[in-house]
Amino acid sequence: MKLRIITLSMTLFAASVAHAAVSTQEAAELGKSLTPWGAEVAGNAAGTIPAYTGGLPTSTNPPGFVPDSGHWANPYPDDKPLFIINAKNVDKYADQLSESTKELIKRFPDTYTVPVYQSRRSAKYPDWVQQNSLANATRCKTIEEGLALQGCFGGVPFPIPKTGNEVAWNAMLHNQGESLRISGQGWYVDAKGNRVLTAGIDLITDAPYYNKELDVEKFAAIGLYRAQMNIYTAPARTVGEGNLLRFYVNPVESPNATWNYSPGQRRVRRSPDAQYDFPVATSGGAMLYDEVFMFSGMQDRYDFKYLGKKEMIIPYNAYDWMQATPEELLNPHHPNPNVMRWELHRVNVVEATLKPGKRHVQPKRRLYYDEDIPSTGMSDAWDAAGNLAKGIYMPSYQMYDKQVPHASSMWLYDFATGVYYHTSITGGRGNGAFVREHMQPIQFYTAESLARRSQR
Repeated sequence: MKLRIITLSMTLFAASVAHAAVSTQEAAELGKSLTPWGAEVAGNAAGTIPAYTGGLPTSTNPPGFVPDSGHWANPYPDDKPLFIINAKNVDKYADQLSESTKELIKRFPDTYTVPVYQSRRSAKYPDWVQQNSLANATRCKTIEEGLALQGCFGGVPFPIPKTGNEVAWNAMLHNQGESLRISGQGWYVDAKGNRVLTAGIDLITDAPYYNKELDVEKFAAIGLYRAQMNIYTAPARTVGEGNLLRFYVNPVESPNATWNYSPGQRRVRRSPDAQYDFPVATSGGAMLYDEVFMFSGMQDRYDFKYLGKKEMIIPYNAYDWMQATPEELLNPHHPNPNVMRWELHRVNVVEATLKPGKRHVQPKRRLYYDEDIPSTGMSDAWDAAGNLAKGIYMPSYQMYDKQVPHASSMWLYDFATGVYYHTSITGGRGNGAFVREHMQPIQFYTAESLARRSQR
């Protein structure tokens, strides 16, 4: 009996200790056959995915680009679709499409198409981020059975991921600059094609994980990898509302948290329900909290299995998409294919299945994350009956003058209700995404600060 107790204790200890991602021998390939962030340098055998040659340089200056305007002109204005996938030829490309993409083509055969362009590996990161990605390969570890991180800072946590949890962490900690402000909108389109503005939003988000004034030890003392404050400017019933979000690399020890401000009550309240499969109010209930950026928050309700890499057609280099106004973008039933750009890229595939005894409206999810921009891609989700429930798409574009691969706008389709939701639309007057030179102090992201900003 004593031996069994000792064995059990050692097993529990082993489950809580840190696990390194790769050996020094594997890490040596970073900067050689692999980029510092872990993407394959070589193109594919068919020549349809090019080799990585450095991404878009900071000197990129296409016609129409105005620095610090919040918008980035398309650096590939002369590109035309190589081919268009539609209801007549979808079977030919079925293996490279997500289940949701195929279902959308089937559901809307006359209007939903996938225009596929030349694949362009535009991602480029600052040298500082690349060096930290190299260092993270051997110093960054998962603890708490993959639910938390240790020893990670300033770059892709796991350039050579071995587990689904590691791939998910790469996406959640993807570099989008040290500080960012976005003025945008969220729109709900019902099954009849009616557009409803659910949110005008002015947000500030900072990433202490990418604060160049810190190092591994100093960041570990903070543990806060992202903080975000949202102030709502539309529709009229939500003007003056706001919320505050804080996300930690060890959410087991320091739980992620959300606070909401209500101008009617003039009070800030903690929102314990703002996680997992609780609906996001400003999406009209179409999006769940852990569907933001395809997946975010605690990973404890799912087993994340890494299925390896696969060539998939995903939304990419979405310059026209990001500059489109709601009128140009939001067609009935689905976004306008004419402003969408799709490309063939290698993605890391993760399948998330609900753990025994846990609850979620989506027991199974499959996520496809781009190898160059870890937060870019798409996902499928199934309900408890095994029916395809929802498809999510996360396009990206390179903020070339800032060396920031950006992905914050997303759209999703609910197959059960026929509605779709598009968030962070930055096209149109007064909207845009702005990279900031300096972070706000940590003290900015408090309940008191939220109340002050909301009341302005």
